[in-house]
Amino acid sequence: MGRIALLPDEVAHKIAAGEVIERPASVVKELVENAIDAQASRIEIEITSGGIEYIRVQDNGEGIAPDDVKMAFQPHATSKISKTEDLFSLSSLGFRGEALPSIASVSKLTLTTRTAAEKSGVRAVVEGESIHTEPCGAPQGTTIEVRQLFYNVPARYKFLKSPATEGRRVLELVTDMAAAHPHIAFTLVRDGKTVLSTQGSGSLRDTLLLIHGKKLISELLSIESTYPWAKVTGYAGTPKLARGSRTGQLIIMNGRVIQNSTIRAAAERAYQGLLPSRVYPFFVLVLDVDPKFVDCNVHPAKSEVRFADDQTVFRDVLDAVRTAVLSKNIAPKFEVRQQFEARQRESQPVQFYKPQPKQAEITWEPRTWDTLDEVLRQYRPSAAKPKPPLAVAETPPRDDRETSAADTGAASTDAHAAETGIIADDNDVRSALKNGRIVGQLHQTYILLEVQGGGLWILDQHIVHERILYEQLVKEFTSRQVHIQQILPEVLELSAAEYARIQEHLEEIRAVGIELEPFGVNAFIVRGVPTFLSQTGGWKGDILEIAEAAEKGGHFLQAAAVTLACKGAVKAGDYLDTRAIKALLLDLAKTENPFTCPHGRPIIVRLEHQEILRRFGRA
Repeated sequence: MGRIALLPDEVAHKIAAGEVIERPASVVKELVENAIDAQASRIEIEITSGGIEYIRVQDNGEGIAPDDVKMAFQPHATSKISKTEDLFSLSSLGFRGEALPSIASVSKLTLTTRTAAEKSGVRAVVEGESIHTEPCGAPQGTTIEVRQLFYNVPARYKFLKSPATEGRRVLELVTDMAAAHPHIAFTLVRDGKTVLSTQGSGSLRDTLLLIHGKKLISELLSIESTYPWAKVTGYAGTPKLARGSRTGQLIIMNGRVIQNSTIRAAAERAYQGLLPSRVYPFFVLVLDVDPKFVDCNVHPAKSEVRFADDQTVFRDVLDAVRTAVLSKNIAPKFEVRQQFEARQRESQPVQFYKPQPKQAEITWEPRTWDTLDEVLRQYRPSAAKPKPPLAVAETPPRDDRETSAADTGAASTDAHAAETGIIADDNDVRSALKNGRIVGQLHQTYILLEVQGGGLWILDQHIVHERILYEQLVKEFTSRQVHIQQILPEVLELSAAEYARIQEHLEEIRAVGIELEPFGVNAFIVRGVPTFLSQTGGWKGDILEIAEAAEKGGHFLQAAAVTLACKGAVKAGDYLDTRAIKALLLDLAKTENPFTCPHGRPIIVRLEHQEILRRFGRA
């Protein structure tokens, strides 16, 4: 007897469902796409417990004819295509005929529908392989209710996240689909509360306003370009809208929300030179593509597509976005916050690393030149003193009796470095940071340090400070002793999806020293932050980044420390006087890892004495 046999229908349906239905958001996606294909102008979605216990999708579309109701639950039964050639000229979102049978195989499903030609509707109750239908009163359109998702597939059920997380993913999905179809009025009700509502005005700009808030609109740059293969429209955000993740990016092709690395890379390349590394632009791209140039049948969930000519797509999308970005003066405006600054000056001690005025703004006075002349006279080398002192003392010298054994050891290490011109180990590095002679700043970004043995070290001032703050924060987070400073309240206006993400991880955000309170609809108010960040503003992007790190789990506290340290560290272009530089170097010497920043970039670039000699032909 042969070993190969056809699988029972029940097993085959569950396998198919495993490819299409991964979580409640997958159910909502398939049902909403069916509603859009049915020409609905209004779609209402309701979920309970993140969609795990209950999902309802109701539309006012064409409805399903009574004779087609049972057929709709058969695998690969569809009204959208009839032959192979139709796959290459798709005008609908769905086409496989897998959604309803897949959902029905892993849940308890009820369908109620009526067409305009019928006086009464039909209700179908599906459990397993059983389909029971009966006539009923119903408005035109279709309503599908899904209960107890994965009740009969325990292995899949246990992989679902918390109701809060699953509910937020449904919210993110509906938000994207509302932007993809601005002519449809979407409503999302979550646990009895309306969390999203669009008007269906047909304007993408108005829909984005409802989703992201009114502050977004002034930062949008219109995209509108036409190419032989497609029309590219939408909006590109100014650099002010850039984020630490790609959550602000949306690609819509022929009404379908897609993921495509070619289009995303082209749009991001358009911002080259305008954004720092690891910062991603905000954009909403709408592509109206001739179906002959794209294959949508490459992913079970239809979320990925394949283009016939990726190089042409990349070039044209880059051109469209770049044209929009350069069409407007995107230089940031300087906004004076006098009340905020006054309050901070009254409530905060002067921070040691506070950037000083730009070099060009320093007023040179006679006493400044006198001091400089005195320093230069002391610096003049002589035969008896071939090398200048390694550091200029900024504080009164210590009494000789205070010299410790540790100082003696450090002096011995310095002597070894002086003979070889090479820093040998970790202790040598720390000693050089403590005792090196500060030459000054380069481009008000890099610290120049002359070390024992004649070598020159170049240190990035931002990542020096970032490493110091990072280790300080990790210690505070670990010991749960974060020092919080109350600030002038800052209101964060968010999209519904962003609000849900922060609400879900509110306790984790508070644990890292950020005091947040709900403030109206889709808004939070920031009342307190870690002390060293009390003079900074613009918290929206950083808090969202911390919330995303909390969602990923793992080393959340370290990830949050990286975000906050980067925000609080001195920046490139900040002028630092010698005292501030000295304090940075001393604190860097105390860190566990003075070699790289939390992102892995090197802090110190060394130019050894022997290399300098070789370059000048003196070796």
